[in-house]
Amino acid sequence: MGLPAPEYQWYHNGLCLPHKREKEIKIKSVRQKDSGSYLCHVSNVHGERWSEPAELTIEDDIILQASPSPSVCPGLTPGHRYFATGKVALLIGNNGYLNHPNLLAPMVDVFELSVLLRRLGFCVISLVDLTQEEMVLSIRQFLQLLEKGVYGLFYYAGHGYECSGRNYMVPIDAPQPYRPENCISVQRILQQMQDRKTALNVVLLDTCRKWYNSDCALSKVIPLKPWGNTVYGYATSENAEAYEVQDEAFSSGIFMTYLKKHILKEQKVTQMLDEVLEDIGRDPLVTGKQVMEIKHSLKESRALTDKICFSGSEQLDRTVWDQRTKIPKQVVKFSCGVEVELRFKVVFSNLIHTFAKLTQTPPHLSDVRIILYKPTDSGEFSNNRVDPVDSLLTMEEDGEEVDYMLRLCSLQKYKNNIIINIDLHCTILDTGERVQETLEEIIPIPWIARLRNNRNTYVERNQTNGAAAKASIPSLQSQLDSMSIDKEPPPAHHLPNAVESPCSSQSKSSSEPEENDEGDILPVL
Repeated sequence: MGLPAPEYQWYHNGLCLPHKREKEIKIKSVRQKDSGSYLCHVSNVHGERWSEPAELTIEDDIILQASPSPSVCPGLTPGHRYFATGKVALLIGNNGYLNHPNLLAPMVDVFELSVLLRRLGFCVISLVDLTQEEMVLSIRQFLQLLEKGVYGLFYYAGHGYECSGRNYMVPIDAPQPYRPENCISVQRILQQMQDRKTALNVVLLDTCRKWYNSDCALSKVIPLKPWGNTVYGYATSENAEAYEVQDEAFSSGIFMTYLKKHILKEQKVTQMLDEVLEDIGRDPLVTGKQVMEIKHSLKESRALTDKICFSGSEQLDRTVWDQRTKIPKQVVKFSCGVEVELRFKVVFSNLIHTFAKLTQTPPHLSDVRIILYKPTDSGEFSNNRVDPVDSLLTMEEDGEEVDYMLRLCSLQKYKNNIIINIDLHCTILDTGERVQETLEEIIPIPWIARLRNNRNTYVERNQTNGAAAKASIPSLQSQLDSMSIDKEPPPAHHLPNAVESPCSSQSKSSSEPEENDEGDILPVL
């Protein structure tokens, strides 16, 4: 309804129905050609709206289903009839392990993939160096963003392995040797992605798939539901390792090296991955060592480049998303008259860079220097240990030179606003005296930390309501158990230089493997 009264125009399978211009569309004699998707465009002088699509399925002249189904978007060219109601991606790269060999490529790979996915319209959550608890909480937030018609993409790079067709990710805090309950099952994540009625699920695993404990009895694997919307892209084939290539100061995974060449192409996602597979197969550095593998049940020609139409939720609106994750500039004024502008670049969702730029210097001062640093009494800050990628990740977006840069990482750990100190060092021209002044600046708590804190507050609030409330929310341990693996794994994401032989080290334990109920699922609050 509207003022003035709106006009209506119906579409069938993306084609305009010129004579269907009423509020309702009626089909007197239903035939096979009437099957497909129907949409209504409503407009007046103030704007326009699109109805939710309805899918009409006919078999043997009997209507089987007439329900909303995001399948067609009017205005798309032939061959591109599918669309997403939204796109969201969770990228996790584990570089710095506490008890296992550190990796080099995951941080760079996550950074480069996040840039490409944003160009495709994805709302991206990119995280590096997560503990098991942090991985669980991040995955839960990702699942909450998924809904009917959304394209969901999950990418993981780090230590991992495969057991009986099931893949597992190793958090940075996994002990040595790590036990079954220390790892996270990818299949459980995919099961819940399907439960959210997504139109497309893409899982890209840049890990090794080496399984060493061949004598262990394996538990039953519950298959995914046959919904025909899932694509698996493995960086390497079964029982093989994945490699990274050293390129001067940087390292990049073989898989990402070729994925970024093809991911922006307008073609079915499986065809795009086929081209990645072929390129890896032609790379002489990994011939006989690494061959990509693709598994899928994709029944429609959906592509990562498909347009976004009829977004059902404001939370996946890219304008809203970008505004929410952005940290505005701040101006700091010292008593001596010096002004400094602080700029913030979100490199990953849990890692930002703070840039300091002198914007005003009084004429009575010379040799002005700015230093940013973290208060010594703050135990929440930690320096990222992957130094070779600094020059790649610290560049200002506009290329302008800055006077100082400070990296703030592990932002998911914060419970309060971030506090940094700004030191000003300068010389007074009249006296030649060297002076120093320090100011404390507050940076708003990052978006990724707010998500986690909201979850903790929810749990704490419910736990204060008695035993009934406590029983309604799974404990952290139960959440971790529901995502744990079935068998004892060795470290499996060995990533030597591609020109070297794979490392064969492994973790061993005298403990018997634990069996987990596949009916357990990752809880979503």
